[in-house]
Amino acid sequence: MRPESRYRQIARILRREIHEGILPRGGRLPSEKQMEERFDASRNTIRLALGMLRNQGLIVSRPGRGHFVQDVVPDTFHANRSGSKGLNESGMAGQNLEELQLLSATPDIASRLRVPEGAMVVVRRMYRFSGEISSSVSAAYYPMDLVQDTPLMLPQDVESALAVLAEYGQRQVGFVDELQTRMPGPQEADQLELPPGVPVLVVHRTDLSEERPIRLVHTVYAGHSIRYQYEHGDMSAYHRD
Repeated sequence: MRPESRYRQIARILRREIHEGILPRGGRLPSEKQMEERFDASRNTIRLALGMLRNQGLIVSRPGRGHFVQDVVPDTFHANRSGSKGLNESGMAGQNLEELQLLSATPDIASRLRVPEGAMVVVRRMYRFSGEISSSVSAAYYPMDLVQDTPLMLPQDVESALAVLAEYGQRQVGFVDELQTRMPGPQEADQLELPPGVPVLVVHRTDLSEERPIRLVHTVYAGHSIRYQYEHGDMSAYHRD
């Protein structure tokens, strides 16, 4: 077995110190000169180790200031509680409507909403922010026949799209989540301000009434800013203080 290269050893040590909080979130790393002395390594080796951590989304480099531990605290999305108080139309708090559109359903959207390909759907696009940084981009698709003449056709925020649908006779009784991880496209990396090497989590949620699919939410999350949590069965022991 080939021995581990020196820069990988150094990156592994620094990665452990970041995970254990020895190097705190938002904190500045020692200078390259200090790390050269600490690890008895060349500047090139230190830079290779730092580049590896940067590509993994663990640190950011700021010209003229040094290297800093990534200061992003992942939000926990309790997937089973998407209809709970305080969550807006996409199941996440802190989003604002950015765009309202009418589009023809693509094959992918049509198959999930069980509408004919090319049928008109209403699209509400939203961004979610963690501080000043975008942490997700969402698009919620609705069959036109379900939302015409409802507040979902208006270019304004709603507290709960599911509540609007229920008010108009389409109550959510279940949902299907499809999760996928991949590397971001250039536009996604720009929208989410992603450091190099950080993947995205893509979630397709199809909400269902007793009769039909009523909404499809397509969300792209910055991979380092989200944690999905599902709960099943008797959770009393888990939630006990």
